Amino acid sequence: MQICDRKTLHYMSRFPRRCTFRCVNNYVIGIAILCMNVRELTRGKKWPWIICTLLVLLVLRRWSTGEKIYFFQFTYPLHNLIDVVEEIATTGQTTENPLNNVTKHYVIKKDPFPKNCGSESCDSFDIVFIVKSFVGNFGQRVAIRNTWGSKKNPRVKTLFVLGYLESFQPFVDFEYEKFGDILQFGFKDTYDSLVYKTILPIDWLVKRNINTKYVHFLDDDRLVNTRRLLEFANDNIGITEKKIIGHKMIISRPYRDKSSKWFTSLEEYPFDYWPQYLIGGTLLTNMKVVKSLAYSIPFTRIIRMEDAFIGILSKLLKINVVHNCGFMSYFTSGSDLKDKLSSPDYKSYNSLIDGWKQLQN
Repeated sequence: MQICDRKTLHYMSRFPRRCTFRCVNNYVIGIAILCMNVRELTRGKKWPWIICTLLVLLVLRRWSTGEKIYFFQFTYPLHNLIDVVEEIATTGQTTENPLNNVTKHYVIKKDPFPKNCGSESCDSFDIVFIVKSFVGNFGQRVAIRNTWGSKKNPRVKTLFVLGYLESFQPFVDFEYEKFGDILQFGFKDTYDSLVYKTILPIDWLVKRNINTKYVHFLDDDRLVNTRRLLEFANDNIGITEKKIIGHKMIISRPYRDKSSKWFTSLEEYPFDYWPQYLIGGTLLTNMKVVKSLAYSIPFTRIIRMEDAFIGILSKLLKINVVHNCGFMSYFTSGSDLKDKLSSPDYKSYNSLIDGWKQLQN
């Protein structure tokens, strides 16, 4: 129904806002009729009527902005993604056509595999840290190597994921030769490329057949309580569980302000809320989940917001998204991090070094 007929006008005239729209969304009409029935059944009680009125106003607002209602209308290609992933995991192939070729055609500028592994395989690890780092953040990477990402434990591996900027490349070449822990791709290193710093390492881990119990994706401004994190992973993530753990965002809306660096257009994502997701610097999981994510990436539509994108995949694949308050979302000093897992906003060499010293004392 699109035009306000007499029956609709009768119902809508009893709301705080009259029916002034030429066309009314079917959801509004359905909710209006539901609210009238609720009111008849609950005479003398105001709260059901208030809730229904607020719901109608919410739908009207979404209708006026063009956003779809996540809780009622969420769909995302492919609708049968979980079946495709299970087919690939079982048979190694699928008859489904991919929606993108991102993981088929990408350039690896620097690959840590030859520096850290034999000709065919690596040693097994307890945990691999995948650290998303801006190509020019040399000080951050040196500080991490000297603190929580050191090579003291051979069963813990830290890799830095970079994009490409020509002006920095001679320094990256030197860094790679000296440390061998750089995974550099050919895309331009900008904020908009963050999603590729997540999905391409996922694909790399699977194609290189990296043997590790756990993988932790994080940013290079994080101070990590490494010992406690590994104990936490062993106690809370089974190697066959479909689970990701971190700092979870439960109710989060896309930014529609075009001036925001987090802007998401309606064409890119038309719904008013994101699925539950983990903020980008806190994702801890196992290789079973990494493989599922890798298999799914070619068969879905990629968006710019990398943490929300992993949240969408998690919803489609029925991966359990778990919150843990030990993954801090705000700066926490090293001395206060002893009973926690990690903290953001260590944005310089000196701050990481000082924070680590506090954590060790």
